[in-house]
Amino acid sequence: MDKVYELIRNLESPNREFSPVPFWFLNDEFSDDEIIRQMEDFNSKGAHGVVLHPRIGIPESIEYLSDKFMHTIETAVKTAARLDMRIVLYDEGMYPSGSAHGLVVKENPRYASQAIILTDNKDEGKLIAKTDDGKYIVQVNSGGRIRGIHFGEDDGQENAPLAADLLSQDSVDTFIRLTHERYYSWLKKYFGNTITAFFTDEPSALGRCERQGCFAWTWGFEEEIDKLGGRLSELSGLFTGEENETLKIYKKAIFERECNIYYKSLSDWCTAHGIDLIGHPHRGDDIECERFFGIPGQDIVLRWIAPESGALSGHESTQGKCSSDAARIMGRRRNLNECCGVCVRDKKEWYFTGGDFKWYIDWLGVRGVNYFIPHAFFYSVTGKRKDERPPDVGPNNIWWRHFDKISTYIKRISYIMTDSYNTARVAVLCRNRELHPDEVAEFYKNQVEFNYVPYNFIPEGAFDGEKLRIGDNCYDYVFFDDEERFPESMRISSVSELDYRDIYTDVHTDDLRVSSVVKNGVRMWLLVNEGEDEIRTGAAVEGHGKAVRYDLWNGKAYSLDSGEKDGKVHFGLSLKRRESALIILDGGERKYPSEPVKKYAATDFRLTEESENDFTKTYVSPLPGGKEENLYIKFKAEEMAECFVNNSPAGFSLWNEHEFYVSPYLHDGENEVRIVVTGSAANKFTDNKIPYGMIE
Repeated sequence: MDKVYELIRNLESPNREFSPVPFWFLNDEFSDDEIIRQMEDFNSKGAHGVVLHPRIGIPESIEYLSDKFMHTIETAVKTAARLDMRIVLYDEGMYPSGSAHGLVVKENPRYASQAIILTDNKDEGKLIAKTDDGKYIVQVNSGGRIRGIHFGEDDGQENAPLAADLLSQDSVDTFIRLTHERYYSWLKKYFGNTITAFFTDEPSALGRCERQGCFAWTWGFEEEIDKLGGRLSELSGLFTGEENETLKIYKKAIFERECNIYYKSLSDWCTAHGIDLIGHPHRGDDIECERFFGIPGQDIVLRWIAPESGALSGHESTQGKCSSDAARIMGRRRNLNECCGVCVRDKKEWYFTGGDFKWYIDWLGVRGVNYFIPHAFFYSVTGKRKDERPPDVGPNNIWWRHFDKISTYIKRISYIMTDSYNTARVAVLCRNRELHPDEVAEFYKNQVEFNYVPYNFIPEGAFDGEKLRIGDNCYDYVFFDDEERFPESMRISSVSELDYRDIYTDVHTDDLRVSSVVKNGVRMWLLVNEGEDEIRTGAAVEGHGKAVRYDLWNGKAYSLDSGEKDGKVHFGLSLKRRESALIILDGGERKYPSEPVKKYAATDFRLTEESENDFTKTYVSPLPGGKEENLYIKFKAEEMAECFVNNSPAGFSLWNEHEFYVSPYLHDGENEVRIVVTGSAANKFTDNKIPYGMIE
C-alpha cells in the first residue's frame, strides 16, 4: 500500500489508542448509575480512557481505600472493560503522591516527612550539627501536608493529611502496600489490559505548606552525608545561600534518594504487575528522573505557559520537550502531559477559551508530546466543587457536545508523534533542572529542531567519531557541551552557526514552530503558529516530491503549488491564528485536490435572541440564493460560534476569526444563516461577567 495514502487514511480516523485520557475528578457521593452514564458519555465523545482521580468533595462517609471507595473504582473499571476504554489508576487521595491520604503516617508517626532547620535552640529537634557561628542544625517534622479528598482537608486546614517521608524506603514500602497492593487485590484481572498504568503526581519530599525555612531530610541522612565526604556544619549554606562542597553532596544525595527510593520502587512494582508508572515529577525541568517512568510525563498548570507570555522563557517552558526528548532518548513509545490545569485567563476561574485549549494542544504536540491528559473532567460541579481547580474542560464546558472533534484532533497529533522518529540534528546537552530555556529560545524562533540529551543518558560508545547516535536519533551538533566531551567541530554556541533550517522561510517569523519527523518512511513537518498574527511566507523543506498539506483540524489533504529546486521542495505557506498544518512530501503519482479559493459572502447579521440562562446570543443574516461553490462566511465573536444554514448544522468554531463553509447548504431562492454564540463557562460558574457575542 502507498505509505502516504496509508498515513492519510489513518489520520482521517485515528485509532482510539491515541485518545485523550482526562483526569476524572471523583469528587462527590457516588452512584453506580452515574459512573456508568458519565463513562458512556465520555466514550461517545472520543475520550476512550480516564484517570480515576479521587478529589476533594468526597463525603467523609466514604473513606479513602475503604470497601465503599473501592466498589466505585471497580464499577468504573468494569464499565471501561465493557466499553473497551482504558483506565489509569491514581495513587493518592488527593496530591502530592506518596502518603496514602495520611495513612502512612498514621501507621507509623516516624514516617512523617522530615526536614532540617537552622535554630538557636538545639533541643528543638534531633541535633544534626552545630554551625561555626554557634547556631544549630536540627531535624524536625517538616509539617508538610497533602491536599485531601474531604472538605476540611485542603491547604492550611487542620485536617489536611500529613505528608509521608518519600526519602525513607520503609515509608515508601508502606505507601505501596497500603495503596498499590490494595488496588491490585480488588482489580487483579484488569491489570495489563483495561488498567494500563498508575499515575503518581508531583511527589514532594517536604509535602505542601511545610514550615518556613526548612530543607528535605530523612532519618539517618547525616550518616550518608558524612560517608560521602560532607561536613554537616556546612549545611548552614542551605540557609545562608553560601555555596560549598557539602551542599553539592547534599543536593545530589537527595536527588538520588528521590529517584532510587521513591520513583524506582514504584516503577519496579508497576513493571512487576504488567502496567506502566506514569505521571510527572515535581518540576517541569526534572528530566533525569523520567528514566523511571514507563511513559515520561510533565504538567502544564496555572498559565505559567500561555499564548500571551511567548512561552519560551522560564524552566516551565522546557517541559514539553523535557518529557518527549526523554522518551526519544530512552526509546519509550509515548510521553504525556497533564495539561490545562487552572490555565485560566486573568486569574478568573473557569475563564479558559476553546482557542486557548487548541493552543495548548499545539504547543505540546509540536514539541513531541503524544499522550494528552486534560485537566480535568468533573464528576460533580455542585456547591464548592465547581471552585476546586477549574475549569472542567469536558462535560461541564460549552464545547462538550462537540468534544469528539477536539478528541479527534488530539488523536491525530498523538498518532503523528508516535512510532515516528524525530530528525533533529542538534543535541542540547543538559542536566536535571538545567535545560537552558533562555538559550534554546533561538532554536524555536529560527525553526531548528533539537533534542534535550542529559549527560547521564548518553550510552557508552554513542559517539562514533563523527556523530552522536542514540537509538534512532543522530546528532551532528551539540549545544552546551560544558564538559567538552565532543570535538570542537561538533560544538555550537548559537543557532547562527548552523547552515540549515528544518523549514526555510522567505520571511522570518519568531512564532512559527516546527517538528520534523519520519513515520513509516514518510517525511512530514508539523507546523504550528504560536502567535496572534497570521503567518504568510514562501517556504521550503529539504527533500523530493510534491508538497501535500493536511488540515489536522478538519481532516482533509490538499495539494500545494510546489516545485523542486536545489534539493528542496518550495511552496507557499499560510497559517492563521491558532492554526496548525502537517506538510507531507509525496513522491508518488497520487492526485490531491487543490485548496479551494475561498469566496466570502456579504453578511448583515442582526441580533434576534439572547438567553441570559444559557449565555447565548443568536444572530441571523440573509445569504445569496442559488448554489455557489467555495462560499464561506467569516466574522469575529466571543466565544464559541455554531453555524446553521437554512436550519442545517454547518459546523462550530472555537476561536477568531470564525469561518464557515456554507455552499453545501444553499438552495435556490432565499437563504438564511443563523449563528449562535455561547459565552465562557465563567459566566455560569462564577460571578465574572465575560463579554460574549459578535464583535463589530
